[in-house]
Amino acid sequence: MSKKIFLSYAMNDRHHLDGLRELLDKYNVTTQGENVSFIDPNSQPFVPGSSIRGMIKKQIESASEVVVIATDDSLSSQWVNYEVGMADALDKPIVVVGRRGSWKTSLLKRIEGVRLVELDEKANK
Repeated sequence: MSKKIFLSYAMNDRHHLDGLRELLDKYNVTTQGENVSFIDPNSQPFVPGSSIRGMIKKQIESASEVVVIATDDSLSSQWVNYEVGMADALDKPIVVVGRRGSWKTSLLKRIEGVRLVELDEKANK
């Protein structure tokens, strides 16, 4: 079985994607050897005149789950908040990865069933 994971993060946090697959395996979000593909909205070409929101909605619709990289930058990003809200509206499983307490925003607190992968400070650097 293959899994498609939509990645939600702020552009300033792109460096957190390094080693993400290993981290997701470690916390049993994915399993080693599982066929996983990542949907990175920040690496998709944008066609002038098209709807960014529509493109993101289609990407989230095609995903089996959404992984949010939780940092101060991402959780204050209007796009990350849009993506999380869209994932919730589409009833997609949401996994939040970040340092302890980083997920405690008003949006994430209102969404039921969010899975948390809380890292200690050393693991988040």
